[in-house]
Amino acid sequence: MESHGIPHSFHLTSSLEEVAAVIRHQLNQERNHFLFAGGDGTLHHGGNLLLQIAGEQSKNIIIGVLPCGTGNDWVRTFGIPDDEIMNALKQRSSTELNLLLVEFPDGRKHYAFNMVGGALDAAVVESLNATTVRIPGSIKYPVALIKTLLKPHVWRASINVDGKILTNDWMTIQAGFGKYCGGGMYVLPHATQDKPALLLMKPKSLSRIITSLPHLYNGKITGQKEAIAMDFNTLEINHDSITIPIESDGEWLGTSPVRIRAVYGVMRRLRN
Repeated sequence: MESHGIPHSFHLTSSLEEVAAVIRHQLNQERNHFLFAGGDGTLHHGGNLLLQIAGEQSKNIIIGVLPCGTGNDWVRTFGIPDDEIMNALKQRSSTELNLLLVEFPDGRKHYAFNMVGGALDAAVVESLNATTVRIPGSIKYPVALIKTLLKPHVWRASINVDGKILTNDWMTIQAGFGKYCGGGMYVLPHATQDKPALLLMKPKSLSRIITSLPHLYNGKITGQKEAIAMDFNTLEINHDSITIPIESDGEWLGTSPVRIRAVYGVMRRLRN
């Protein structure tokens, strides 16, 4: 940035309280460009703090990500190539960023920047949180997935998709504007920057799950007979007897019931 003549300040933080303090100071200085160095979790926490602190000012905020995390899935859909990011920063090129708002009955609200995962996907995140061994991000999620599959991984739920209720046993629920999760799994190929996509997966045998793993990376998972793929504006997840775990951007949020809806033009993102 210095060699390209881009004025900036760099802040290395070690807690969300420090992140919030930096954000407040920068907004008080009428600065509205924020570049997060990290992965999807960094973007999730930093972005939610930005929205919380900025309030109505958030529509004028422009964010970007320097991918330094374990998954970097948001960047796979919305990021800028390394050789073009400096020019984008110089030009301040931006476009609207649409998000998912995740709402719980107790009043808790979280914005999802990349994807919301329910059932198996969130159970994998819970397993990752319990892991203390450091392993590369490219294999971290697949290892946790296999580990989670060895436990009960079917949840009964009624899912209301824009007024259409789908009641079934489900293995996984994934929704978002992003196309990738879990370090490159291409699970929402039908998502666009203007319309979030949904993938509901019915239960299947362990052997079939294992043989279909390659489809998680080539975008063909939505074509399987157990899959229901569509787009949506509002999604409500209500469990039967066992609560359904929920995560967002690889961060644990809680359990069902939950309401998820698309919100448009909440802030802006850097573009090339």
